[in-house]
Amino acid sequence: MKSPEFVLRTALVNATAVNSLISGRIYPLRYVGPQKIAYPLLIWRRARIERQQAFNAPVGVPRVTMELFAYGETYESARDLADKCRVVLDGYGGTLDNTEVKQTALIDEADDLVEVEGAESPLYLVKQTYDIWWQET
Repeated sequence: MKSPEFVLRTALVNATAVNSLISGRIYPLRYVGPQKIAYPLLIWRRARIERQQAFNAPVGVPRVTMELFAYGETYESARDLADKCRVVLDGYGGTLDNTEVKQTALIDEADDLVEVEGAESPLYLVKQTYDIWWQET
């Protein structure tokens, strides 16, 4: 399956600065984890996809909007993780398993405090929104 989100996930896991914090704990939104989860961690979801049309056919370079959620037990840990993700992803382009990401751009970022089932206290959250242009064949 071609998915630009998996290309970005791989870029994050391969980035020492990010993976030293999350130890591979980066999951799609549908992931249901164990009751006791280690933090910080990342969750992502595809928020939308936009395909441009040219006269009688698609252009073939859709834009996917991906939301990345950086959770931490402290504000500093969530913020640090999000900052390291931004350094890796903002402006990123690359290819993995014949999926070519042309350009990635951070378009929005917001902080929050959330209640998460299984967590002993509220967690800090930094939500980043990225637009990803990728080659679809």
